Amino acid sequence: MYFLDLKLQIKDLPWIRCRVYSNRFYLCVAAMLRHVTCRLLATAAARTSAAVPAAEAAGANVGASLDIEEPVPLNPSLCLFPSPKVVVPSFELTRRLGTLISQTIYQLVYERAYTKEGLVRAANEGISVLGECIANEEWDRMSYVASADLVEQTKIARRRCTEEQLALLRFNPDDAILSFIHSSFLSGRDFNNRKAEHGVISIYFNIASFIRKNDSVPWEATLPQLLNKYKADVIVSNVTFARNVSPLGRWKATGLNFFELDDVSGRQ
Repeated sequence: MYFLDLKLQIKDLPWIRCRVYSNRFYLCVAAMLRHVTCRLLATAAARTSAAVPAAEAAGANVGASLDIEEPVPLNPSLCLFPSPKVVVPSFELTRRLGTLISQTIYQLVYERAYTKEGLVRAANEGISVLGECIANEEWDRMSYVASADLVEQTKIARRRCTEEQLALLRFNPDDAILSFIHSSFLSGRDFNNRKAEHGVISIYFNIASFIRKNDSVPWEATLPQLLNKYKADVIVSNVTFARNVSPLGRWKATGLNFFELDDVSGRQ
């Protein structure tokens, strides 16, 4: 009986009751914290699992957008570049005089065997090779007769041509039935890198040629006939051939254009 009364007295002590209540409070708080932590972890896991597919889908969309190239508008008719489009000889006095002087200097100083006929014939053989290289995408072969800049520009320009237009670039040099030297000039720049270098002299020839598409165009067709009666049956090439003459180098095309005569106005 004495021990029972002692237990009751101990339980009735205020500090004992506070300790019991404090322990219960801490247990409740711990349980609440565990509950909140579990909820937070579950929410984070759900958000992460939802974000991963979204990120993968976004990455796939980005990759797909990078793989898709914008369509290139095709030319309605053969026109490798917007310019030049020379179809008639130059009648400018200064240009004609400069052409005469540069050719005379070239013949007297650098190549005694030079003739206009020989240059034009070689140029037509060159444009035949260039046209075939463009049509067949033979860029390594083209690099032997054209500058590196021209090859790169032509790669891009080719994308705007249809297969029918590219087929027109496969022709025989003899199909160039009329050609003329539009202009020529001497330059103190190396045409390979376009830099002015001491002692370097280059010569440039700009040549226009009319190339027949079929046998309906006679060999003796005149320039007015080619520009009117037979304009639908020919294509025109404008080519610039250059070489370093001091020191002596190889001929290479530095400019080129093939085009049909649809809506073309002659430039001088």
